[in-house]
Amino acid sequence: RQALHRRPPPGPRPLNAPAPPIRATVDGLAVVRRRPADADPDRPAVLLVHGAMDRAASFGRVMRRLEDLDVVAYDRRGYAGSLGGGVAATLAEHAADAAAVAAWTGAATAVVVGHSLGGTIGLHLAASAPSWLVALGAFESPVPSLPGYTSEGGDVALEAAGRGGPPAAAETFYRMLVGDRTWERLRAADREVRLAEGQALVAELVDLRRPTGSPDLAAVHVPVVAGAGGASSPAWRASADALVERLSSARLVEITGAGHGAHLSHPDEFARYVRACVDGSGS
Repeated sequence: RQALHRRPPPGPRPLNAPAPPIRATVDGLAVVRRRPADADPDRPAVLLVHGAMDRAASFGRVMRRLEDLDVVAYDRRGYAGSLGGGVAATLAEHAADAAAVAAWTGAATAVVVGHSLGGTIGLHLAASAPSWLVALGAFESPVPSLPGYTSEGGDVALEAAGRGGPPAAAETFYRMLVGDRTWERLRAADREVRLAEGQALVAELVDLRRPTGSPDLAAVHVPVVAGAGGASSPAWRASADALVERLSSARLVEITGAGHGAHLSHPDEFARYVRACVDGSGS
């Protein structure tokens, strides 16, 4: 177990400023990439995969702290800038999208780092054993087949969907994530986007309940770095601990003082977690 603590207030920023973002559309997916001009071609690209009711923009501050790496994030199908690309019916389809984005980078190898459900998608991808995937990060990622799995948030969202459809599921889930005040302060246009994301949310929560929704962990052979927040709920922390116990190739990195949204609240530490995943690749 490795712990990442907050450092003292930083001194001057490194001379190498983050590369400007490059935006593209890949098979209906909105993609953002930061690749330094002098990027080392022998180092893997890093693909960041967001969780439920999230988007690539939530990794913005983390990406700027990885200024020496080729880093890519994208809005998963059915979310934010990828709303027009339709809805993925299964987590395996989301994994195929991640593979397509990785191929678009042209990098010979890549490390995938997923937050929450994004890590579950990464595990599905790893189970298919693509030759280019050299390591995986899964930060508090749900895997229903692991002991002690609970999904209170997902259950509540699906109950809301039964009463009011996907928009109700989206609102209920978003309020649970960030609180009523944040939801009520959203601009009308932003709220409409979030409600429209309910279709993607319901599809992935339903698939997560299926036997095939859990990734085949026996087929995961790349190094895995499970992440957890030191201040996360016991259920989220348990998901990371159980993954490490199940996978002989996995180790745990804890971000001290962080909750489930560590990529937002602790970008410096989450960036170091991403670097730990890259270091774990041996590349």
